[in-house]
Amino acid sequence: MKFLFLLSSVFLLSARLPAQTNDNLYSFFVAGHTYGKPGVDNPGLHPPFEKKFGYINNIPNIQFGILTGDIVSPNPDVNDWIEVDSKIDSLGIPVYFAVGNHDMENRPVFEERYGNTYFCFTHSNDLFIILDPNIDQWNISGEQLTFLRNTISENHQSVDNIFVFFHQLLWWEKNNTYKKLHPNSFAGRADTINFWSEIIPLFKSIPNHTVFFAGDMGAASWSDDFMYDAFDNIELICSGMGEGVGDNFVVVNVNSSKNIDYDLICLNDTTTNCFGKLKDYTISTSKSNIKKHSCKAFPNPATKYLTLEFNPTMKNPLIQIFDLNSRCVYEKVYCNEAFQTINLKKLNKGVYFLVISDDKQKEILKFINN
Repeated sequence: MKFLFLLSSVFLLSARLPAQTNDNLYSFFVAGHTYGKPGVDNPGLHPPFEKKFGYINNIPNIQFGILTGDIVSPNPDVNDWIEVDSKIDSLGIPVYFAVGNHDMENRPVFEERYGNTYFCFTHSNDLFIILDPNIDQWNISGEQLTFLRNTISENHQSVDNIFVFFHQLLWWEKNNTYKKLHPNSFAGRADTINFWSEIIPLFKSIPNHTVFFAGDMGAASWSDDFMYDAFDNIELICSGMGEGVGDNFVVVNVNSSKNIDYDLICLNDTTTNCFGKLKDYTISTSKSNIKKHSCKAFPNPATKYLTLEFNPTMKNPLIQIFDLNSRCVYEKVYCNEAFQTINLKKLNKGVYFLVISDDKQKEILKFINN
């Protein structure tokens, strides 16, 4: 099930106030896969993301942004980076780059223009670390590992929170809790990598609250759009854009007590917070399997008809079907029936999102109409 984490609050129709308050010390945004839809070479960044620049500028105490990779489309040249810089300049705040695999298809151009691909900086007594897993097949090794160890050793006692950024979904392993996640790509990944054996232990050995951000999600129908998890002193967040319905980025808010809150911003809905809260999508590390849907739709792929099995706790569920352009192509309320069949003959072939909701809960499933 590829649209695994948009379970309970996607397509929320009621607005939610942003998390920023008068106690907010500073905010920054994190955006992944900002070149957008695969196969489309935009003159700059993903257009729905650019349309949110006004929103970003109006965030109280917004200080900077970080793009978590695949900033430009495949095989970039210097003109692609000039276009990106031109768009970013309009924001009027610093924007840092954590490079992705496509960005590094022309590493010399990037490094000549921007310098080293791993570095660190501090802001408001918090430490920010940018890493580049593209150097060694998703491993943080060699001189980069030495840099990371030294950075932690030299700073952790004098800073509060630590934020770490990279492109690839480094916490995915074929036999761990995150095995059901669907990133955009596994390109360049070695059979084994050192995220759990060497990187996580570095941060678990210190008391600092540490948040890891990855940006290789949300590009197309095969990938999930975002995820969140937390354990010990660690938080894991991945998000991205390009597919359409699930396009998103994250605003991080740090208050005066150095507590952290997140706004999950959707790009293709008039309600900015249409996905609800990021932490609503927490994956429990105490379980071997990620949360499953309590509603079912079959067969999938479907031909002519789709049968629904409802969650028995739902009361008079509303059924909606959305296409990849966020258009509602089917809507009906059903009266407490355990099963229902939908005639798909009037729908074009393709990928759709099935939203099942009542006044207390909501689930979304992805299906293919053949």
